[in-house]
Amino acid sequence: MNKRPTWLWLIFIQSLVATLWSLYLWFYGDPILNFFYSHDWFNPANAFGICDLCRYARILMYPLVLISWVALIRNDNKAYWYMLPSVVLGLMLETFHYTLQMFPIETSFKCTAANPCMAFYVRYFGFLTIPWLCLVAFIIIFLAILRGIKHHEQS
Repeated sequence: MNKRPTWLWLIFIQSLVATLWSLYLWFYGDPILNFFYSHDWFNPANAFGICDLCRYARILMYPLVLISWVALIRNDNKAYWYMLPSVVLGLMLETFHYTLQMFPIETSFKCTAANPCMAFYVRYFGFLTIPWLCLVAFIIIFLAILRGIKHHEQS
């Protein structure tokens, strides 16, 4: 039996963590604030709303879990072709979203006043925000895909 490629495992784990993290934020809010203020990590009253740009990022991230899982099961070393378009779009979207958050400008997105796309629901150390974390997840997946392409070309 062939050993599963490390780059594919990395994509699966990263996309799974990003998906679970976004679902946690959506259902329960910021875990650190939840713990310090209410000592309850699973309080639905603290849940975050979701802006349009975050919704689009989820549409691009969530399928990567299933695609990478199927690729792992099938030992598909060319699965990067299925994931690359979603990841490139995710990189562009999250770069825009993080820039919009750090340098607010008027946009045509239908984000509400109660849940604007530039709101800071999570902001650790002044720069770690939800779009930044999602951008890092897409970067890690993109680098793993590049590793998969290199690995495929060498074999």
